[in-house]
Amino acid sequence: MLPAVAVPAILLFIMGGAGLLVLWAVGCRLQVTDHDLLFAAVAIGALVLGWMTLVMAELGWFSLPRLAAIGGTLLVISAAISIAKQGRDRVFRTLTERSRFQRAEVVALGFWLIAALWLFGRPHEYITGAADVGVYLNLGAHIAHTGRIVFSDPMLASLSPNLRTAFLRPLPSNQGAPFYLFPGFYVVDSSQGLIVPEFYPLHPVWLAIGYSLGGLRAELWMTPLWGILSTLAVYMTARRLWGPGAGLLTLTGLSLTALQIWFARYATAEMLTQYLLWTGLWALVGWMDDAEPRWLWPALAGGALGQVFLARIDMYALLLLSIGVGLWRWRRWQRADGLFFGLLAALALHSLLHGLFLSWPYTTRLLSYAQHLLLSKSGVLLLAIVVGVVGSMATLVLASRSKERTWLVAFLHRCRWIAAASIGALACYGYWIRPRLGAASTYVYWYSGLEVPALDHENLVRLGWYLSPIGIALGVAGIAWLIVRDLDRRTAALWAIGLFFSFFYLWKIQANPHQVYAMRRYVPVVVPFFVLGAAYLLWQLLEARRLMMRWLGLGLTLLWLYGIVVSARGFVSQVDMRGAVDQMGRLNELFAPRSVLLFGDPALIGMGDLLGTPLRFLFGHEVYAVRDFQALQTGDLDDAVAHWQASGRSVYWISVPRGWSWPGRAPLEGAREFTFEAAVLENTYDHKPRRVEVAPWSITVARVMGLP
Repeated sequence: MLPAVAVPAILLFIMGGAGLLVLWAVGCRLQVTDHDLLFAAVAIGALVLGWMTLVMAELGWFSLPRLAAIGGTLLVISAAISIAKQGRDRVFRTLTERSRFQRAEVVALGFWLIAALWLFGRPHEYITGAADVGVYLNLGAHIAHTGRIVFSDPMLASLSPNLRTAFLRPLPSNQGAPFYLFPGFYVVDSSQGLIVPEFYPLHPVWLAIGYSLGGLRAELWMTPLWGILSTLAVYMTARRLWGPGAGLLTLTGLSLTALQIWFARYATAEMLTQYLLWTGLWALVGWMDDAEPRWLWPALAGGALGQVFLARIDMYALLLLSIGVGLWRWRRWQRADGLFFGLLAALALHSLLHGLFLSWPYTTRLLSYAQHLLLSKSGVLLLAIVVGVVGSMATLVLASRSKERTWLVAFLHRCRWIAAASIGALACYGYWIRPRLGAASTYVYWYSGLEVPALDHENLVRLGWYLSPIGIALGVAGIAWLIVRDLDRRTAALWAIGLFFSFFYLWKIQANPHQVYAMRRYVPVVVPFFVLGAAYLLWQLLEARRLMMRWLGLGLTLLWLYGIVVSARGFVSQVDMRGAVDQMGRLNELFAPRSVLLFGDPALIGMGDLLGTPLRFLFGHEVYAVRDFQALQTGDLDDAVAHWQASGRSVYWISVPRGWSWPGRAPLEGAREFTFEAAVLENTYDHKPRRVEVAPWSITVARVMGLP
């Protein structure tokens, strides 16, 4: 196993090196600036490695040696082709060419990298089950251990029907599966023990790579790696659009934002999604700039945006982008353009096939929710947003094709002011009026079955808790000013995607009842979009000719950064679940290898879910939580225990205070108490989290002996 901290650096080197070899192998003349080349090389390596690993896991064939063998073979072939085409001297001379970054920019990026490692490089140790983040980490370890995503559990299949009823949690009919073994692990056929994990697969397979290289701690470090790369992707986009100054201002503001820091440590798919999406936008702008090599940018844009569909199920609206791009390329078609549309369509189709055949319970549940959303009264608003954004983008693209000031260009110019004013009015409505007009409602949170508050009418205010009120104001003003001054084909995709997801999630974000967790929906697009809008406006002021405007820009910049830093207090210092990895290791020492663990916890989400999930997928035990105590037949349980012990497995009963007593006839011995303590930021509904809470989980472990 490699040291955990070294794994991201090694992967970065592998991705960058592989990408450079691919570029050289296809005869790239390297007529792009060095920073674009290096970032593109890393992106190519990431896209190829991620997709290749995903296909292997879908086929049940993933392992690190196989991945290394296939990847190494491809690298050797690429290197041979590169040297044959360009010559050894040219290949190695390119590695030593001086960067075209300005010296001050290199120094600034160096300081940023040190700060980013400190801010992002303290991952939360959420290895327990029930929450999405723990499911992701345990799924990644499971893929690394077994080589597959969907799997069969022979021991579950061998249980009697009564025991399966007792050990499996029944689900509502709209969940796509009748039971789950643990939250996030659906049982679609209990008689066959067939288990289908939740979520789309790209992030879990990257976690599996990290786990395979350096174990659990290296797996935790995969999210900070994407946090650094995704923040750089937003910086590169702003840099390409408006220059290094605007890029560095965006980089600084985004890196200090509470939500960026928190989710760069939190092992869900947000950072990977952000990286793919903003890399795609950056490449799309390069394509529209006619940068060399011209084949690279449509290929990179299509590949990166297409892999977003493999990372998250709620991003299919990005397919609408192909309409605007198609109109732009209409009558300008070149052979390389097919790379964008082909890769985008192929990867979207791949994600749909995966959802239908390998993640169908998750897909069914989300599609059921989407159908309900679209058929509701508020679905009309969503449809209006889609039509408005797509129609405006199409009009913009068509108008930008005209070299003369036609009636369409003049009409669009007038509409820009109307659009900017409308955005300002909607922001005022969302921040001041909607919270006062709306009222909290409730909905049923399906894991717990409890009613939790739905507070969508406060969404923009709540976003301001993390961006600061001045951050919201400057973000809205910058987005509006972008429409008035700088909206063209280069910025149309950024504007359309940013506005669509901002409108959508600020309108309705019922993702999870807890505050910080719910805010994850804003991280891939909305937070960077608001930060970039503010940075754009501030940079326009800082570059203004009039001295007074520059001083105004400087003052607002300092106020903006101050607001962001103040809003991040508590989120920088707090590392949730610190020490959980070591504690789970000590808990595992209480059990013999490959034991059977039975949890007698009556809670809807209990210790069997929280501690049982990592004990099952990280440490290899068979774990069952008693869901229906009444279904336990003593004879069936005694027979199962005897069978497990005869096959060489130890059996343990794990009880909790006010939980169920051991129902079997076999005696227990060696009862030992264990307390798992984890400090976490408070779970709140109605205010920004501030307090750090310690929740001790006490269990008693006893070994089940054989029947006399």
